Amino acid sequence: MRILLVALNAKYTHTNIAIRYLRECVKDDFPLVESREFTINELIEKIQGEIYEAKAEVIGFSCYIWNITQTLAVVRRLRLVLPHVRIVLGGPEVSFDSSTILEENPEIDAIVVGEGEKSFPRLLHAWQDGKEPVEVPGLVWRDSQGKIHSNPAGQFIDMAELPNPYREDENFRGRLAYLETSRGCPFSCQYCLSSTFHGVRFLPPERFREFLRRALQAGAKTVKLVDRTFNTSKKHAFTILDIAREEAGKFPPDANIRIHCEMAGELIDEEWLNYLRDYPKDLVQFEIGVQSTNQETLDIISRPQKFQRWAGYIKELRRMDKSHLHLDLIAGLPQEDWASFRNSFNDVYKVQPHMLQLGFLKVLKGSGIRNKSEEYGLVYTPDPPYTILETGVLSHKELLKLHRLEEILERYYNSGRFENSVAYATQGFPTPFDFYHEFAEYWHDQGWFRQNWSSKALFEKFWTFMDSQDQKLPTSFDLNNFRELLRYDYYLGERPSDVPNYMLPSEDDLPPDYQKLKREIQHHPIWEEKVPVYSSMERRRWSRATAVELFQGPDPRWILFFYSGGKTLTYEFPSLEE
Repeated sequence: MRILLVALNAKYTHTNIAIRYLRECVKDDFPLVESREFTINELIEKIQGEIYEAKAEVIGFSCYIWNITQTLAVVRRLRLVLPHVRIVLGGPEVSFDSSTILEENPEIDAIVVGEGEKSFPRLLHAWQDGKEPVEVPGLVWRDSQGKIHSNPAGQFIDMAELPNPYREDENFRGRLAYLETSRGCPFSCQYCLSSTFHGVRFLPPERFREFLRRALQAGAKTVKLVDRTFNTSKKHAFTILDIAREEAGKFPPDANIRIHCEMAGELIDEEWLNYLRDYPKDLVQFEIGVQSTNQETLDIISRPQKFQRWAGYIKELRRMDKSHLHLDLIAGLPQEDWASFRNSFNDVYKVQPHMLQLGFLKVLKGSGIRNKSEEYGLVYTPDPPYTILETGVLSHKELLKLHRLEEILERYYNSGRFENSVAYATQGFPTPFDFYHEFAEYWHDQGWFRQNWSSKALFEKFWTFMDSQDQKLPTSFDLNNFRELLRYDYYLGERPSDVPNYMLPSEDDLPPDYQKLKREIQHHPIWEEKVPVYSSMERRRWSRATAVELFQGPDPRWILFFYSGGKTLTYEFPSLEE
């Protein structure tokens, strides 16, 4: 029996671990099994055509909120030209109202509810033997007469029994590899599907080593752990990170391997800080869900959290600079109005994570928050991904403003390209939230959200906005200082072929023979001791790889920028007298 397992990923860089697990679970008994991945941005006709030509007898789809619409569109087309093929769905988006989905979509033969590593092979054996799958646990299915049946749930798989999802030869260069070291979550957050079952199961660490080793050998640079809460067990987490260090250490330092983990801030303590002090820089990346700092909201969503208690640990992690830190907020949670969200944003912003990810509540099927949506006035899109539209305390208009703020946050804070200029600009506003809100509304009023802009244009728009605020900014705010910091960020991004006029100080503010001074400093003998490669570089090549600028303000400085290997190194010239 020929079997095809399909995933429609959100992006090309994403991969799907579920279909790899299932492929390995059935390949011994069904060797004619393969998996294929597409993206939701590809033409439906193209996806349907390629699946049709695979000539499979069973086609399985992995379903999530981000791909269910396109997946069902593919299924409907396939059924028209493959009337006798078995089509089975699985995944979180079809696991909570499976009977309804089968009723509304007669093209589907069965849905595997929950984990499929045990149920899916048994389903295939039943179909191969010409039997109805009446004894397959965790299955909702349609019989030969069209009647829909719902079988009792099955048992969770022992994590030690999971097969290596990366056993086949693959090339992960430029793509994410997903792994998991646990299933389940110790928390019961009401917006999350993990709240629908209890308990946490762990993958034996040496099995993780086997999986990770294969992924890295296949060229993976970023490995994302899909554990709901990676630091549920400190002992387990430390063991996994030890293994990651050992396996990554077998590759050259410039391999730039990174392990991404989702953590609970509430479970970070001094022992975590002490462990990470000796950990390799940038090998791990932590994503920590704050979601809100409003205690009433946290109580409603059953999220035990004392942000002010553990924010100090995050600040220390940031100061140590050993790991890339992402902190998450969710807009649209119950009882989080505009003022409350403003406070939550500012609380998290003070920690200065590398990325502040602003998401919007998804009112998921099966979640506790969906069952109480009317109580809290939650209005959300009827189609996936069920994004919040308004709440009892946050209007649709206010949510639209937060969507615009999120776009500005992505461009100017999370991009990392405006670190110095943004840090100064926020000082001109009552709070960081007010800066991003005002900036976003200015973009909206100018119509700038309607098209894409180059990075160079983003600098110009930043200056235009701040210049327009000149009369509103406090007297302590110096627009010239902002301009100099903006120019500094401009040079850090990449060596500019030209500097826009608005960034340049007036000639009256520049020393005599400014251009001559720049050239003299660029080729000054002092760089022989400050820049290791200076003496080995030919003069013309050095000129192309460097730039010199004078930055004025409270503390005028000459800076040499050295552009090498996609990085920008900066060196301060000691003094003009030298």
